[in-house]
Amino acid sequence: MKVSVLVPVYNGEAFLADCLESILAQDFADMEILIADDTSTDGSAALIQGYATKDQRIHYWQNQNNLGPVGNYNLLLKKARGEYIKYVLADDKLVTHDALSRMTEVLDNDESVSLVASATQIIDSKLQLLGIRNNFQKSGLWDGKQTIIQCFEERGNVIGEPTVVMFRKEQATRGFSHQLRALADWEMWFHLLEQGRFGYIQEPLCAFRIHPNQDSAFCSRTGLLQAEHIVVLEDYFSKPWLRTAASRCALFAQIYNLRKWQGPQDIPLTTDLLKILRVRWYVLYWLRHKFTRPFTHLIRWLKRQFVNGPV
Repeated sequence: MKVSVLVPVYNGEAFLADCLESILAQDFADMEILIADDTSTDGSAALIQGYATKDQRIHYWQNQNNLGPVGNYNLLLKKARGEYIKYVLADDKLVTHDALSRMTEVLDNDESVSLVASATQIIDSKLQLLGIRNNFQKSGLWDGKQTIIQCFEERGNVIGEPTVVMFRKEQATRGFSHQLRALADWEMWFHLLEQGRFGYIQEPLCAFRIHPNQDSAFCSRTGLLQAEHIVVLEDYFSKPWLRTAASRCALFAQIYNLRKWQGPQDIPLTTDLLKILRVRWYVLYWLRHKFTRPFTHLIRWLKRQFVNGPV
């Protein structure tokens, strides 16, 4: 078995048919489709059963207890038999018939690649295209650890959500961290990128859907994103390789975020990062940030309008 396509579902009836149709439309045959319904209370179970009767590649079950997003991700990962793992969340979809083929090709052609992602369509609940996210601009291969540093420089997950990536199962047997919810995917990408290179495809192969009921919206409203960001920082900046290799830009970005979230009183993590960067560099980067911020916002706005689309 080459690819396991994993579909975690919880009350996903509204968009699940779009998701499953996009998987079944793939030109890639050597795959299994595993669907785990995490005790949905809507019509998801009946919809899944209907699709399973039409295609023998679909295997599904309903969890006895609600495991939550991360628990459901890990259960699917454990049951997967494929060499490569491709999540497609129930809210999302694949947008080209060769999405699986293209991603599989990157992993097949270079054993040093541990994670591959593509540009992404951003859509709404009515399938309207809001824009294209293309953070790496061109197809190619990047050093895994440098990609982690870039994420810290950019202050976020520039790689994308679970639907956007494919990876080798043997490198992900640890599973997603149960300490996290909002940033479990981000931290998993780091875990994979410590083991190999990052492959990127500049054409959008997948779509990420924005709607009010998605889990990421809940995490943002409740402040969980900021709390988990600190957890990830504490973990990764305890690693000797990152303390040595982190750019000044990455260190400044994280210190700036921590001070913005925590207020004027530094927490131990802020103090530790400041020792690595040194105060004089923080002051210089802070001055540069304040001077260039209006121009940076303008450039980002222009980029969204004319390059990536109005996301």
